[in-house]
Amino acid sequence: MGQLEADGTTGPDIVVIGIRGGIEQAVRIKRNADSIVDVISAEDIGRFPDVNVAESVQRITGVQINRTRGEGRSVNIRGLPDTFTLVTLNGRAVPNALNDLFAGVSRSFDFSALAPEFVRTLEVYKSPTADLEDGGLAGTVNVRTPRALDIGKRVLAVSAQAEYESNSGKASPRISGLYADTFLDGRLGVTLGASYSQRRPQTQQVETGWNTVTEAQGVPLGGGADDLNGNGVIEPNKLVRIPGLIIHDMFTENNRRLSGIASVQFRPSDKLELYVDGFYTHVDVEAVRQENWQNFAGSSGAVASHTQVLDGVETATDFTVSGIDLRDGGRYQDRSGYIRSVIGGAKFESGGWTVVLEGSEQGSRQTRDTLNIADSINGTVRVVANPGDSIPSITYLDGFADRKLDANNFRLLSLNGELDRITTDRLRDIKLDVRRAFGDRGLTALRAGVKYTDRALYSDNKTLTIAAAGVAQLYGGLPAGPIVGSFSAAPFMIPIRPGSGSFLGSYGGSASFPSNWLGSDAKSFASRFTKAQLIAAGTYTNDATGILDVKEKILAFYARGDFAFGKFTGNLGLRGVRTNQTTVGVAPDLNGITVAVETGMTTRVPAAAPLRAERSYWDWLPSLNLKFEATDKLQLRFSASRTISRPNLGDISPTTTANGNALTVTRNNPYLDPFRSNNLDATVEYYFGRDSLVGASLFYKNLESLIRRETSIISLPVSYIRTTGTTTIQTDFTVSQLVNGAGVDLKGVELYFQQAFTWLPAPLDGLGAIVNYTYIDNSDPNQLTAASKHNYNLIGYYEKGPVGARVSYSWRSSYLASAAAAPAQGRVNRAFGTLDASISLKVTPNASVVLEAVNLLDRDEIVEYTTGLPANYLDAGRRVFGGIRLNF
Repeated sequence: MGQLEADGTTGPDIVVIGIRGGIEQAVRIKRNADSIVDVISAEDIGRFPDVNVAESVQRITGVQINRTRGEGRSVNIRGLPDTFTLVTLNGRAVPNALNDLFAGVSRSFDFSALAPEFVRTLEVYKSPTADLEDGGLAGTVNVRTPRALDIGKRVLAVSAQAEYESNSGKASPRISGLYADTFLDGRLGVTLGASYSQRRPQTQQVETGWNTVTEAQGVPLGGGADDLNGNGVIEPNKLVRIPGLIIHDMFTENNRRLSGIASVQFRPSDKLELYVDGFYTHVDVEAVRQENWQNFAGSSGAVASHTQVLDGVETATDFTVSGIDLRDGGRYQDRSGYIRSVIGGAKFESGGWTVVLEGSEQGSRQTRDTLNIADSINGTVRVVANPGDSIPSITYLDGFADRKLDANNFRLLSLNGELDRITTDRLRDIKLDVRRAFGDRGLTALRAGVKYTDRALYSDNKTLTIAAAGVAQLYGGLPAGPIVGSFSAAPFMIPIRPGSGSFLGSYGGSASFPSNWLGSDAKSFASRFTKAQLIAAGTYTNDATGILDVKEKILAFYARGDFAFGKFTGNLGLRGVRTNQTTVGVAPDLNGITVAVETGMTTRVPAAAPLRAERSYWDWLPSLNLKFEATDKLQLRFSASRTISRPNLGDISPTTTANGNALTVTRNNPYLDPFRSNNLDATVEYYFGRDSLVGASLFYKNLESLIRRETSIISLPVSYIRTTGTTTIQTDFTVSQLVNGAGVDLKGVELYFQQAFTWLPAPLDGLGAIVNYTYIDNSDPNQLTAASKHNYNLIGYYEKGPVGARVSYSWRSSYLASAAAAPAQGRVNRAFGTLDASISLKVTPNASVVLEAVNLLDRDEIVEYTTGLPANYLDAGRRVFGGIRLNF
């Protein structure tokens, strides 16, 4: 279970009701904790404060979240990337193979996998103890679920809500139930929970990519030299940054998730407890990304160009091309997968001794298809994108705006994408913890333990490509296309419009862009055939250069001593960890890269030789936590520790990928070292009420090393495959590889205040507020990602009688999202704030009507390059929830 519970600092769960009760419980846990901890507690059994667990954790001081298409998915602590945050469920890491096409495999926990109704408390450890699982360099987030014997009475909680998405204009159900009860005179406890949720969002975005090429390469690549900077002279070796792609897309999803938890506790005697905990979630996603994809690198040539020098590189900020390769695809993403976790254990207590033995078997698996019908039309386009713009302005010239809305003008290129791509993540562990209590003064307790973990990640690289002729044969014959020898894409084209309102309706700038377009319907076509029929019609590959195959075994042991001398308490410990990693793959042959131009720019990197890397390393992680109760209200803390985070499992796989459109080669590295940090923390906490406190925290982290991306420009022979033949061209690629680099220092301050205003006259005595602010500074802001310098939360709540309401605003300043060295560009997320609200009305002692909203102000997420050029603009819309909660 969670560390706080294992420490015995919380005792049995106290059933708290309402907003103020949840805050009071969280304050009590924080005050009694053995280290620096922040907590969010459920307002009642089955009632967590937010509809998404990540949305709640961002309201903790020093914590920020990362969103995927508008939904909170992962957590940053004190300005460090989410890979530095260890997330555990009841004290254990959880495997996760559930990733979509636009997110790689990582150690980060996806908070959308856990129904908020299953959360009892959420604990954020900002300083470790020796018995806390290693891997959280920035901190550890532990999610604790309810258990019947801890609750101590029968509980039945039921929730039914509808969720409305403003962009799609669709509503979907969310239903959950939680039951807990004790039997056999309180010796047997059973907890069962089930949840079903559906989301049907639509996110709308504009994505902009840039290529840096020589004028000798021109556009299309290898098609002849071009005057890319518009000075009237072709300088063969002149490097110019030009627009590479502009994608307008609507990503429409239908996500269905079925989840369950179960717990059985049995106490045959007062000294022994046996227990089994289970968690399961199954997700089915049907999604389609309808793209209006302007491929500038595939155009016929440059017509006009005006440049600015940005980051030392001439950049075409006003660029016109003829014969642009416009592709209006509809790549669908069908994926299905699960996470399952079973934990069994025994706890024995006698004569001051506590012995806990646990083991777990956990696994996750996903199957994914991402097929698209690629089509193309050519025309003349002008794009204007200046530093500071949120969205590039695009204009279709010479009648192209009308021609691209006629399906008969599109020619078919291919059907391409992933088919039956499988990812698995398996995790097993066993651990033994022993504690000996001595008394209340001096050395109060000694702890020791050992844990062995075995984890294996595998992901294949299966891809299907069916040329236009093969698609025509499957279809049963297609009309002739607009170009001699081509096939028409008209039978597959459908009009693409927003589900509700207008495309990017929340955008208030002056940029011009299309509000609707045509797109292909690959899903309807592919669903007519079996996978075997599709494979037989095309080329089905599983290139070894893209396969992930990583195994990791960890042996950890620790010793910890707790002490108390009056008002001065603390703990001192040491954790030793041995990590063994084995990665299997192939070395790439970068001289054999091929790009299938007419099949979606499918880029393949052949294998040169097998590669197997084995390595192991030790880490010694001391920790010291001190607490001094200066008065009955004032409390001081100090902590010193050493922590680690291991690289993403995908990053240490020897995989190499290439993108023939963006002209990039990305290489991982099986010899990456873990991130290691030496940490100091100090806090002042003043508790002036059961649910009221004011405090400040200072923190300093010395990261000894930081994995960096080393970038270089390399000229490589690339074979461009077209129906008219294959041409091999020497092409400049930006090659980036992960390497072990210099570290960084991070320091900051956290300020926090919360109070219930019970001294106000009725009915204002139901008001309360929570305010916090975090300042973060680091020594290398051009390399460390996720570090917003300024972060704050403003939360107001009201609870009196049958009414409970909460309004919260979370804001963070801009931060580096990805680092790069010129001529490549890093990415910066602009400042972002979101306003959320909830209100509940108790209509009977057991029933409440609830209304909740996320992103009430309909704020959009904007990303720019480090040069100030536009990178990504995403409109996720508002989410509104309404329904009923029942508690018995």
